[in-house]
Amino acid sequence: MTRILIAIDEPRREDDEIALTAIARGLHKADIEQVHLLAEPAEGRGGASLLEEIDVLTAPIPQRWWSRKRIAAELAAALTRRPVDLVLYSGNGVALLARDLAAILEVPLIADVWRSDQIDIANRSPLVDAWIARTDAVGNRLRSILRAGTVITARPPLNIQASMRLPDRRPAMVVLDPGRSPRHAEPLLDALTSVLAARPDIEAFLELRGGASHKLWKMIERRGLLESVSVLDRVGTMGRLVAEATLVVAPDPSGPARSLIPIAMSGGAALIAASNACEELLEHDVTAILVEDGEADNWQSAMLGMSTDPPSRLRIAHEGQRRAQEACRPDVAMDAWMTAITTTMEPESYPLAKTRPPR
Repeated sequence: MTRILIAIDEPRREDDEIALTAIARGLHKADIEQVHLLAEPAEGRGGASLLEEIDVLTAPIPQRWWSRKRIAAELAAALTRRPVDLVLYSGNGVALLARDLAAILEVPLIADVWRSDQIDIANRSPLVDAWIARTDAVGNRLRSILRAGTVITARPPLNIQASMRLPDRRPAMVVLDPGRSPRHAEPLLDALTSVLAARPDIEAFLELRGGASHKLWKMIERRGLLESVSVLDRVGTMGRLVAEATLVVAPDPSGPARSLIPIAMSGGAALIAASNACEELLEHDVTAILVEDGEADNWQSAMLGMSTDPPSRLRIAHEGQRRAQEACRPDVAMDAWMTAITTTMEPESYPLAKTRPPR
């Protein structure tokens, strides 16, 4: 039986837990034995298994550079009795540890890619044997820059059904995290303030996560939005919230391929986004409204337009739902994940010397 190690850092788990759990479940059903490497528990987070059936190892993630080799050696020793055939990692914080561990074990290494910054550094990561691109947009960009390595597109296997929206229910808007730079959030928050003043019936949720969250909180507080917006920090674990929303706004200008986007679309939410750089499901005025210039007036126009024009919103939501459900069909998606794993382990695609780190 094939046995693989999947390394996941805590930010990635919090962002993608629904999809990662679905992937782990699909691999388990396909008789792929797994061991998950997770962050050591801290402040009530981390360490818990995605599935009860899967063994878990924990380590400090991320770790200091001088301790990483030692931690990798200790993990390799823990796997001696039941070796793994492959290492797959998801999350920038665990990338270097996964690389070192795969080199010690002399097994192939697969990287999970969903963001523009990961694409940009991929060509400087020669020790990765294969890349799993979460969307065709990511896969095409990877293939255009990589000189070596296999790229396979594998979407998450999602089985999200259309949500019932009762006629008398308040419209709900979920605004996802605006990204790493607070300056991109200023026009968005100005627009949101105006929209909620004009439509106080909207139930609004705003995601804050990562290093810029404190500055964003201050910006929200300064605008008086805390009285009308519920602020959340783990929306990646709240699939039902986004799937049942009326509107989902994805304002990150880098356009990461977050699994929350097809989850929202599959549930029937209408999307407004800053970019489709990594997500081809978002097509302007067909499956989403794109606000690529990030201007406050345009954010406001898009949010008000979609909340006050039901025919246009439903047209966009229905087409987005159809495409997202087709793109993330569990059988097709799991076939792609299985292909990525099995082909990477084939001898002709995996020269052992490739994964040995430079001296």
